[in-house]
Amino acid sequence: MKAVLDISDLEEMTKELLDLTPDGWTRSIYFDVSKLLEEVGEVAEALNKSKYTDEDVADEITDVIVCCFVIALKRKIDLNRAMINKQEKRVKKLLKRFHDKECPK
Repeated sequence: MKAVLDISDLEEMTKELLDLTPDGWTRSIYFDVSKLLEEVGEVAEALNKSKYTDEDVADEITDVIVCCFVIALKRKIDLNRAMINKQEKRVKKLLKRFHDKECPK
């Protein structure tokens, strides 16, 4: 396994998981959303209980990321493009909100 992964690597890993799951590609998107919510709850639980290690929290965050990739793949969303677009929006909003500036070109 590569030491550093990019979005296309994560997409391929998620496709592998979907392919290995009997109904991975065909189950309802609402199931996937409910799974995402369950995993977010597990992140919160791991953060709130001292018995969990940082590795436990990292595992739960990874589950959240996989759920997001599952939803994106099923909806045919280009997460690479989506991340770039959203980051541009975030920067623009933060510059205006906290620095009273326009986004640099």
